[in-house]
Amino acid sequence: MKKIVVACGSGVATSTAVGHKIADLLDANGLSGQYHIVQCAIAEAPSQCADAVLLVATTIAPAGITCEYVSGVPFLTGMGKADAEKKIVEIISA
Repeated sequence: MKKIVVACGSGVATSTAVGHKIADLLDANGLSGQYHIVQCAIAEAPSQCADAVLLVATTIAPAGITCEYVSGVPFLTGMGKADAEKKIVEIISA
């Protein structure tokens, strides 16, 4: 099971929306049951990423993360969404 960390400023509103979109994306690509999503505030991201394969954040990636990073902003704006989706599917499929 691959851990995905979804972070925003507070770990509540925006990360919830982005987390749902990521789950829908991965399930639609046959990856259901191969991941679990954890939401957090961006300040908690470095510790949450210690055992994760991916951080998706609606802010700039903090220093000290040890996993792959994909910006979550495209899931809010739509700009660059296809590229972000492709990278997430590739990381979870690997």
